[in-house]
Amino acid sequence: MSRVLLICPDKRPGLEILSDGIPLALAGFLGKPLIDHALDALAKSGVTAVRVLASDRPAEIRTYVMNGAPWGLSLEVVPEGSELTPGAAAEKHAAFQPDQVLTLDTLPQAPDLPVLRDAASWFAAHTALLPLLAPRQVGAREASPGIWLGLRARVHSTAVLNAPCWIGPHSIIQAGAVVGPQAFIEGDSIIDAHATVESSIIGARTYAGSMTCVRDSIAMGPTLLNWKNGSLTRITDSFLLSSLEQTRDPATHLPARLLALLVLILTSPILLLALITSVLRRQPFLEKLHASLLGEPGHPRTSVAYHQFPAFRSSLRRWPRLWRIVTGHFAWTGNPPLTAPEASALEGEFERLWLHTPPGLFTAPEAEGCTAPWDASAHAHAALFACQPTPAWRWRIIRHALSRLTITSTTTPAHEH
Repeated sequence: MSRVLLICPDKRPGLEILSDGIPLALAGFLGKPLIDHALDALAKSGVTAVRVLASDRPAEIRTYVMNGAPWGLSLEVVPEGSELTPGAAAEKHAAFQPDQVLTLDTLPQAPDLPVLRDAASWFAAHTALLPLLAPRQVGAREASPGIWLGLRARVHSTAVLNAPCWIGPHSIIQAGAVVGPQAFIEGDSIIDAHATVESSIIGARTYAGSMTCVRDSIAMGPTLLNWKNGSLTRITDSFLLSSLEQTRDPATHLPARLLALLVLILTSPILLLALITSVLRRQPFLEKLHASLLGEPGHPRTSVAYHQFPAFRSSLRRWPRLWRIVTGHFAWTGNPPLTAPEASALEGEFERLWLHTPPGLFTAPEAEGCTAPWDASAHAHAALFACQPTPAWRWRIIRHALSRLTITSTTTPAHEH
């Protein structure tokens, strides 16, 4: 029986970007938290019992590692007031009778390779450990030598991947993007069309905008750290670099609901126009649909009925949705409403971001040129809007929708909700 004391890092100079919101032990590293890789290696080496010493947010570490069952280990997390040296830890926990005392400054897979010495070592460790760690990821595949794709990662056919590179689970690489060499994209991230990522790390749930160029840097949401010189920059333009952390867009505010009611009253003659059009085209006056809504935390997903005019061949067919803005279920700007089967088909945390903003009369993916059936690009824009519903973006959505309000097509859209 082999027993190990594992000391989690507290803080490391120059790596504060990695511990903004989470302990360093849970920082993403090639698809999994750093501590996950360490526990995986210990379990495979025959270790049976691990005591984790954590001084930085031990409760969060305990929530992640639980009792060690995912790795087949007997594991406990012990809070410490400050990070202990290996010698002090061995002395303080002598009753545990450890065979080894390890720290997360290196991983057991490469004990001589520094990981947390500084930003440069963090980047270099990604390059060195990619061939060792990528094959052990669930669902990962080597698309070509040195190019690894995580579970359900999606890469557009026109994107260019240069080895070595890692595309994390559920991440999306859009058309014309260039990723690599030495580019590491963590999970649930978006590299938009014609963006470039070289010699850099893109943290989990990060959006790199169209035409953005990231080189020699570590990007975590809107924060950019140059790993060569240590310079730190916060990008204020969310269309260049931003976070995809889940946020919950509130229900429509009262002024917006009152405006929708006023518009309904002032434009009520549209009802008569819709009736006449439906008679002339021999189509139903109203079509009833259902939109899936995200339930409150701890509650299941719900749905709400809404209507549209099937006889209209322009955006006026959505006029009845205004009533759902009045009731607070829809918003002026949001994401396209999804049926229950469509919502159930959303995979992973990233795709489910779609539901984190109310269905809209005017929608973000359509303003970016997407049409139903919704593809990966639509998912990317829906997720970004759910996390960054800025006033400027809302206004752009409205402008786009108004410009198309009276544009008709020769046929009714085949898949409009």
